[in-house]
Formats: sequence, structure tokens, C-alpha cells
Amino acid sequence: MIVRLVAAFSFCLAATQTSSTVAEKFENYNHTFQLELPEGWRQIAPNEAVALKDQPDAAPGLYPTQPRLMYTVGPIDDWLNGDLSGAWLRVIERKDTWYIGDNFESFIREHWRQASGNTDVAHQIDDVSLEKIGTQQVECITAIRTSTPPPQRPATRSLDIHIGTANQQLTLSFGAALADFDEWQPKFHDWLESLVLARVAEAPQTLSDRLWTPLLVGGAVGLVLLLLYKHTRARR
Repeated sequence: MIVRLVAAFSFCLAATQTSSTVAEKFENYNHTFQLELPEGWRQIAPNEAVALKDQPDAAPGLYPTQPRLMYTVGPIDDWLNGDLSGAWLRVIERKDTWYIGDNFESFIREHWRQASGNTDVAHQIDDVSLEKIGTQQVECITAIRTSTPPPQRPATRSLDIHIGTANQQLTLSFGAALADFDEWQPKFHDWLESLVLARVAEAPQTLSDRLWTPLLVGGAVGLVLLLLYKHTRARR
């Protein structure tokens, strides 16, 4: 009995130790977001991206790399040591925020259609939807993107998350080889649950908001003028 209790305690301790080391907090250089990613994942340096960009099995989009605008996060040290397997996170940070209404699906499809025309990689978009993600339950646009490069490189699939913050537009693309994506996708969603934004974007005004604001302001001004008029007449 004691042996079983010791074994069970050892198993629980090992599980606790393992769970505490499988994730590390990643924060971008602009300090606009953070989330938990697998232990050992980090942002690639520009010189490392240059060294890896011509490897056929390397994650796509490694180059160009600009540390505060576009970059890849992943098991960089493993890649540099020759192990190019596994998943990755591609981040694009834009200073302008997309304001997308009910036409968000056609907007995203058109965005990647133009991207396909400007490069030698063909992008197919599926499952476009609005979802609330992260600890703050921020509404964002999600899509599944299949990217087919020229024959010498393998096809990949990504879970794209388009997020408008108070400071900028973020695109987080969790990707893997096409054959491995289904295995990785649940993990991508698990990591996204830890997402924290430094500043959440304000909800866009609706048509009724835009109509009621001037009416309320006008009513308040009118009330002040009426009170002043009555006060002036009372003093006469």
C-alpha cells in the first residue's frame, strides 16, 4: 500500500513538474501582447532567418524578418541544429488597424487572394469566422489558410488570428506542415487561451451610437440654455 502511495505521489509530482515546464511566457518587443508557448520557443533573429530561409523544410515566411513588424517564433535552436520539424508562430504587426464590418469574410479572402497574386505561393482560405479568444475574450477574425509554394517546398496550413488592438493590428499565424496540422491545431487553441493584450481596442460605434451622441449633446446644450433663460428672467 505504501509503495503504491509513493508511486502515485511520484507520478503526480512528475506531472506537476512537467506541466510547469511545457510553457513559457512570450512577450513581443513592442509589449502589446503576450501568451504562453512551448518551452524553448523564441523569436528568430534576422541573421538566423537568413541562415534558414533557403532550407526546403524550414518554416515559411522566415525572411524578411523585422523584429518589431514581422517575425517567426518557434524552436529556433532546434532548427539551427538541423531539426526543422514541428510548428511555428508567424507574427505580423501593423500600425494601422483594420476596421472590418459585416464583410469580414470577403475582406480576408480578398486580402489573401492579392497575396497569392503578388508571390509564388498560393493561399486557400477556409472556415472564416468571428471568435472571442484569450483571457480578455477579445473578438477577432479566425481562418484556416492552406499555403502551397512551388514544388520544391512542402505545403503548409495555418490557423490565422486577426486581432485589432488599441495600438495596432496583429496577425498571429500558427502553422505546421500540411500533414501535421490536425495534430497541432488543438494545441494552437490551447496556447491562444493564454493570450493577453496590453490594450484592448474599443468597440466600434454602431449607427445608433452615431445618431444618439449628437442628439444627447444637443439636448444637454438646450437644457443649459433653458436654465440660463429662466435664471435671467427671474432676475429682471
